Amino acid sequence: MVSTVLCKSRSTKIGTNRNRVAFDMPLTQTNEILFHYKSAVKVGELERYVITYHLYEGEEIPLDLNLDSLWLKVRNMNPLSYRAAYLMGPFMLYCDVKTAEYHHSQKIVASVDYPKFEPNVQTQQDFIAELSVHNIRQNYVWIADVMSQILFTTNTNVTYEVTIGTTRESVENPHDLPSYLGSYSPKLTVNRLNTLDLWNLPVQITTPRKKKHLVILTHGLHSNVSTDLVYIMEQIYKAQKNYPSEQIVVKGYRGNVCQTEKGVKYLGTRLAEYIIQELYDESIHKISFVGHSLGGLIQAFTIAYIYEVYPWFFQKVKPINFITLASPLLGIVTDNPTYIKVLLSFGVIGKTGQDLGLENEAEMGKPLLYLLSGEPLTEILRRFKRRTVYANAINDGIVPLYTASLLFLDYNDILEQLQKLKENSRKSPLINNATTPENQDFFNKTFISPFTKVLSILAPQKFPTEDSSEIPKVSFFSSASSILLPPLPERAYIMDPDSRDPVIIHDKVYTEDDIPQSEFNIGDGFFDKKNILLQAFFAGEKERAKYRNLEETIARRWHTGMSWRKVVVALKPDAHNNIIVRRKFANAYGWPVIDHMINVHFSGDDDDEDNIHPTQVVEPFQNLAEEMGKCKKMESISPEYAWLDKVETNGVFDEGPTGMISTFGEIVEAFAKKGFSAVVERGNTSDDPNDEVLRFEEMNSDLVQ
Repeated sequence: MVSTVLCKSRSTKIGTNRNRVAFDMPLTQTNEILFHYKSAVKVGELERYVITYHLYEGEEIPLDLNLDSLWLKVRNMNPLSYRAAYLMGPFMLYCDVKTAEYHHSQKIVASVDYPKFEPNVQTQQDFIAELSVHNIRQNYVWIADVMSQILFTTNTNVTYEVTIGTTRESVENPHDLPSYLGSYSPKLTVNRLNTLDLWNLPVQITTPRKKKHLVILTHGLHSNVSTDLVYIMEQIYKAQKNYPSEQIVVKGYRGNVCQTEKGVKYLGTRLAEYIIQELYDESIHKISFVGHSLGGLIQAFTIAYIYEVYPWFFQKVKPINFITLASPLLGIVTDNPTYIKVLLSFGVIGKTGQDLGLENEAEMGKPLLYLLSGEPLTEILRRFKRRTVYANAINDGIVPLYTASLLFLDYNDILEQLQKLKENSRKSPLINNATTPENQDFFNKTFISPFTKVLSILAPQKFPTEDSSEIPKVSFFSSASSILLPPLPERAYIMDPDSRDPVIIHDKVYTEDDIPQSEFNIGDGFFDKKNILLQAFFAGEKERAKYRNLEETIARRWHTGMSWRKVVVALKPDAHNNIIVRRKFANAYGWPVIDHMINVHFSGDDDDEDNIHPTQVVEPFQNLAEEMGKCKKMESISPEYAWLDKVETNGVFDEGPTGMISTFGEIVEAFAKKGFSAVVERGNTSDDPNDEVLRFEEMNSDLVQ
C-alpha cells in the first residue's frame, strides 16, 4: 500500500516534466540516500543524468556548511546467468561521470575532478564513483552517462538502477527502496535525458528560421549511430559557434541497427529514403556525410542512389563534406588469407560479407564495390567541397590501411613517421626496426592475426590484446564471450593534454596526377614490398593476385577526376573504435582525430556562394502541389545504373548468423508483448504503466531477454 502511494506521488511530479526527477519535500527514507531511480536501455540507447547539488542558497555562506562528498552507484540488475548469453546481448553497460566543466582539451588540476568510468559493467556488478565537493560554491553539477553495450539484437535490454547517497556505504549496501523514486532531498536535482533528447534537443533550442547544414552520421557493422557516434555528434554541435548564419543539424539513421549484415545496397537505400522522406525540408541548403567503417560505403551508396533516383536533391542542396573513418572502400580481401575470403563469400557476415569479399553481383556480374567506385557516384563526389579519408596505420584489426586510404599512399613516409613517433614516445616503444623480418613483436601488436579478424568482424566493439601471435586453441563462442577489453587510456592522458603523443602522422591531399599510371611499380614510394605496412597486401598465393588487381582498379576509379585528403593516424588499440571515440573515455585515444576532423571540416569556412551547382538551374516551386510533384522518386533511371534500385532476391544467408538472431528475437518480443497485453486486460492497479512494464519484464525475463 505504501508503494502504491509513493508511485502516485512520483507519477504526478514526473507528469509535469518527464525528464526531471525531483521532489520538493523529502520522502520517508534514510537521510543517507538522496536519489534512487530504475530504468533500462536497449541496443543503441543511452541515458544521461545531469546531477545538480545545491550546496547552499543565498549570498551568505552557512557556518555549518558540509563539504562531504556524494557517492553515485549504477548497478546492472540483470541476472548473473546472462553473462553467458553473449550473442543475445552482451548484457553490459558503459558508465562514466564527469564534472559539467570538464573538457578534454583542458588540464585537470584537482585529481578529485578526474572523470570516472567503467567500460563494461557486467550483470550484478556496480559502478561506484565519488562526486567530490571540495570547494565552496553554490552549485555542483555532474554529468553521468549510462550506455547499453548490447550489439546483436533489438529485443533485449539491460535493466539498471542509479543511486546517489552521502556515503559510500549507503550506496553499496542493499536496500529495499521502491523502484523509480526520485530525489529525497531538496538540495539535489536530477534531470534525465534519454537518447531522443540528446539527439533532438540541440536542434530544438536553435533559431528555426536559419538555413540548415544537415550532417549525416553513419555507423558500421554491428554498430549503431545513437551511442557509438554520439561523441562525434556532440563535438560537431560545438562547432555551431563557427556558423552564425546557419544551423547545424546532426542526424543518423537508427533503422539499420542489427541489420548491418544485409548488404551495402540494402543499408544505403534505407538511409537514402530516410534522408529524403524524413529529414529533407526547404530549409536545408547544405549536406555533409561522416561514415565509420562500413558506414563509409553505405553513405557512398546513399549519395549515388539519391543522385540518380532523386536528381532534384543535389540541385537544391550543396554537398560540403564527404568523410570516412577507417572504411573498407576497396573491400577486405587481399589482406586476409583465403579461408576468410571463403567465409565471407559463404555469408559469415551475410550479404555485407559478400560485398566486402568482392563477390560479383548476380545481375551485373561485377562486385558492388567496383560498380560503386564509378559513375554516378564519382560525378557527384566531384561537387563536394571536401573529400577526406581517415585511416589507421596500425592497431586496426578490421580495416587495413590500404583499403581505408584508397591504396595510393606514400607508405615509406608513413613508416618513417612511425619510427619518429617511437623515438619521441615518452611511453613504451611503439615500433622497433619495423622493416626487418625479425621484428615480429611490432607485427604481432599492430597487425592483427587472421583468426582475430574473424572475431573482430563479428564483434567489432571488442578487441583482443594478447601479445602472443598464436591462434587461440578455443572455440569461437568462448573466445567471443571472453575477449579482453582494449587498453584503457592512462590517467595522465585524460588529465593532461600535454602528455598526449601526436597521432596524425600523415596528412596530404592526393590528386589524380599523384597516382601512378602503370600497374604496381615495385620499389617506388607507393608499393615497396619491403615496407611492413604492405607485407600483408602482397603476401599470399597467386589466387589473391587477381583481387589485388581488382582492388587497384577500384582505387583508381575512386581517384578519377578528383582529389582526396588522406589523413593517416597512429592510435593505440582498439584503433578501429578509438578513431570515432565510440565511448568518451574508454576510447579517448581518438580525441585528437575527432578534433582534427572538426577543425578541418567544420571551421566555418564553407563557401557562401549559391548552393546550386553552376551547370544546373532550379526554378522555385510555385505551390505545394508542384513541389510534391517535382520531389517524387524517379520512375526509372538510366539502364547502366539499374543496379542502384534493382530489387534483389535475398538469400537464406544474407542476414548472416547474428542477423538471424535479431530476427528470432523479434518473434520472442512479439510473443512477450502479447503476454503483457493479457496482463493489462486482467486489471492494473498501478497509476503508472511503466511500473507494470518493469514488473512484467522481471516476471518473464526468460522470454523478453
